[in-house]
Amino acid sequence: MAYIQKVVNKKGEEKYKIKVSCGYDIHNNQITHTMTFTPTATTPRLIEKEVQKQAVLFEMQCKNIKNHRNVKFAELADEWLELEESKGQLKTSTLELYKGCRNRIYKCIGHMLIQKIRRSDIQNLVNALAYGLDKKRKLGEKSQKNYICFVSNVFNYAIVNDIIDKSPCYRLDFISGPKKEREIYTIEEEIHLLNLLEERNAILMYRVCYLFLIMLGLRIGECLGIEWSDINFEKKTVFIQRNSKYENKTTGIYTTTPKTSSSVRCLALPQDIFDVLPALKAQQEENKEKCGDQWINSDRLFCNDFGKPIHPNQPYNYLKNFCKRENIEFKSLHSFRHSLVTNLIHNNVDVTTISHIVGHINGNVTLSVYAHEFKEATVYGCNVMSDLMNQQRDKLQKSS
Repeated sequence: MAYIQKVVNKKGEEKYKIKVSCGYDIHNNQITHTMTFTPTATTPRLIEKEVQKQAVLFEMQCKNIKNHRNVKFAELADEWLELEESKGQLKTSTLELYKGCRNRIYKCIGHMLIQKIRRSDIQNLVNALAYGLDKKRKLGEKSQKNYICFVSNVFNYAIVNDIIDKSPCYRLDFISGPKKEREIYTIEEEIHLLNLLEERNAILMYRVCYLFLIMLGLRIGECLGIEWSDINFEKKTVFIQRNSKYENKTTGIYTTTPKTSSSVRCLALPQDIFDVLPALKAQQEENKEKCGDQWINSDRLFCNDFGKPIHPNQPYNYLKNFCKRENIEFKSLHSFRHSLVTNLIHNNVDVTTISHIVGHINGNVTLSVYAHEFKEATVYGCNVMSDLMNQQRDKLQKSS
């Protein structure tokens, strides 16, 4: 409701100051609009009526008009990021991802007033990202969407603050490049690799890490986030509940929650993993004794000689260099995850179980990501009845 204050100037003229509150800004300061009105009526009753009418009209005007801040996209985006960082609700990885998007986005639309940006400008941004028109590397469809997600959040922030009416981020055409064929290891290749690592006396910590990746299909961040307290030695289980990440020098190595809520899960430990854990624990205890006060008690399975969690790139680099020395093919650490799922599918493990093992949000995600593998398994399944009948015919012929 409008606040009305009667003001009398030095000449004795009566004026009325009308103030309307329009909420609060990001710093929790009240946003107000004011005007001064001079009535034309002569009697007190008509003056009051005229002032009240003007107050209602001014309040309606204030509620309907938008914030006329002539703000550029880059300025508003930085303001939104600062707000989100102070709230602490976004994951550190998401926040750092958005910060990393700023350079390319600002180059395209950062200089433009937020009110002047149209859908065509956002589409031009998508095209620049996809085709490298800004003289940067070409981005795939998923990365394009990550960039636009940041842009869309900024426009939504502008809508909430009454700067614009609607977002221009609609009906965009994302450009999908050629799909890279998924690389997987065969079981024979995995056995050969594990045997070689043992024969060459590879660092125990890395050998254990690769066992977790191969046999449980963990994401590397999930694997490096495992602590000794997550291992139940009586039940032979491991509780996956954290993610070890590294974004840049500012964040360093940090711990966050897993990718989705479904990624928090309890998995049975295969005997191969269970058998090597005591040796890894004994090695850490020995390092702890050597370090004394310099030991960092992170409780991580995978840490350096001083107890500090290792960089997520270390297992990748170690295996890549090992494969190069041994002249065997190196694919990727994530290939172990794909290999596990593929083998589970072809051995008739149901999709719900697979989804739980790998931490997908539901079975539909597993079906979508591994659609090709399920199709192959379906073709195989179509021949099962025929094979069973042929086996029975052979038995009958032999018995007759």
